[in-house]
Amino acid sequence: MTLFPFGKRPSVSSAEPTLDEIWCHLSKVQVRRRYTLTVLGILAVLVAPFVASFAAETSPWYQGVKWFGLILILAAFLGRSWCMLYLGGRKGSELIQQGPYSISRNPLYVFSVMAVVGIGAQTGSIVFGAVLALGVYAVFNYVISEEEVLLRKVFGSQFDGYCARVPRFWPRFSGWKSDPQITVDVSGLGRTVRDALPYFLAIPVFAFIAYAQISGWLPVLLRLP
Repeated sequence: MTLFPFGKRPSVSSAEPTLDEIWCHLSKVQVRRRYTLTVLGILAVLVAPFVASFAAETSPWYQGVKWFGLILILAAFLGRSWCMLYLGGRKGSELIQQGPYSISRNPLYVFSVMAVVGIGAQTGSIVFGAVLALGVYAVFNYVISEEEVLLRKVFGSQFDGYCARVPRFWPRFSGWKSDPQITVDVSGLGRTVRDALPYFLAIPVFAFIAYAQISGWLPVLLRLP
């Protein structure tokens, strides 16, 4: 079993894939994305109790990393909600190019990676958070490439122009643009808030793990910066 069981895009030698074929393939990719992220999450949960910071719990480094992680989690929570204000119920029906989508083509994924770094940083180790984020980024990067096949098929030259102006992932803030008023999908925003709230569970969970390590209930097998 491979860690990235996405499979290959259907090959077509004589004709371009139809829109239905692309949708069907992308739906499978999204299912495998969730499966792979679940596997990564389980691995992180199994490893995290035995990982700790190289610094003492009372040191400025340890506390600073944890506070930095908390800021990232909060920023990710607010950022994903911000994206939904612009995305609304229009995903797939039009190419959103304003607000966060004017500085990154995939801001939801950007904020998700930020959240993963912040969650990992609750161990007091920024390296642990970065390693988790690299795994998540690798999955997202593959999924983005598959999603772009659909977007290019649906929006054609409009999407090509969008790609030329806006970076795929890391934001370019100089490209910001937004209408003064936007239409908000309240139900979509509510779902995004609900899905992002579990980010904050990392705070008490890792606090308990740290306590268990200090108390000797859990052995520390690896210490990281």
